[in-house]
Amino acid sequence: MSSYFHKTGVDEAFYDRNLRGRLPTSIIDAHAHFVLPEHAAGISKESVAGDWALQCGINMTYEEALYYTSVMFPENQVGFVALPCPMREVDSHGNNAYIASLIKERGFRGLYTLRPEYDCPQIERDYISGGFCGFKPYPYMASMIKGADVSIFDFMPHEQFALADRLRAAVLMHLPRAERLPHPDNISEIREILDKYPNMKLVVAHFGRCFQHEYFERSLEALGEDVHRLWFDTAAVLNPKVYALAAEHLDHRRVIFGTDLPVLLWHGKREWDERGYYNLCREDFPWNKHKYPQDEAGYTYYIYEQLNNLMTAYGDDRAKLEDIFRRNAEKVYA
Repeated sequence: MSSYFHKTGVDEAFYDRNLRGRLPTSIIDAHAHFVLPEHAAGISKESVAGDWALQCGINMTYEEALYYTSVMFPENQVGFVALPCPMREVDSHGNNAYIASLIKERGFRGLYTLRPEYDCPQIERDYISGGFCGFKPYPYMASMIKGADVSIFDFMPHEQFALADRLRAAVLMHLPRAERLPHPDNISEIREILDKYPNMKLVVAHFGRCFQHEYFERSLEALGEDVHRLWFDTAAVLNPKVYALAAEHLDHRRVIFGTDLPVLLWHGKREWDERGYYNLCREDFPWNKHKYPQDEAGYTYYIYEQLNNLMTAYGDDRAKLEDIFRRNAEKVYA
């Protein structure tokens, strides 16, 4: 269990004021990482030091996820698309087996960790026998430098895309390169994937890492009509301007709710400018500079801020919210 996760009176007041009664009764968190401690034991201190998200949390069991969601979502039934921890230092075989057990025993949907060296016949056998509904490649399989200038095909080669296409599977893609989704090479490779592998469903995680609206504006312009051939998940996105752009330019049936648990269990907000995003947080993490200590007592769960901004962008349209929070995940991760 995360040592820093707790609920405060501020959280209860924010929930009562902004969230109570607004969320659909049934929710699917389509971006939550389930990892047993023994599978992540090989992650080095250097890797953790190089990624602020890893400093917040790596491991999450089924029992822990139930506790977190019961505390944060007291009125709702929460299901999951269970993601592995897709890092080279993780025991991917063991982690995939754990996800498969959650699919079989708990009725979860789950994604299969891919490594570029994995043999496609073995992937297919494991995928089918485990009951998986999609694949989770990750740039860290090619380089442990966050935002490294690597190709998508360096960590998910064409033969694996061809397998996903034949299986009509979903692929949840975390994009490489420091410039995120609008990087010209990412745009080019996404178009190549969409054209070559039309039967697979390409889901772009974190709105393409467009945590600032400027990145998403550039992405929409660069993709043009091809943006409507993609799905986007909301994991770790807080920016209300990003949600407003999504509501204006995307079919809401292409937006899938996700949190990125167990990373974002802390109390905080974000700031943005043209250079980047900045996490503001009450809890003590190595990355936390406590920029506004006088405000920290008033911070609520980051995820509560995310939920409020997302629902506000869609005008509390019940039909759209039912799709975003549940039905879209059910269709894509079938």
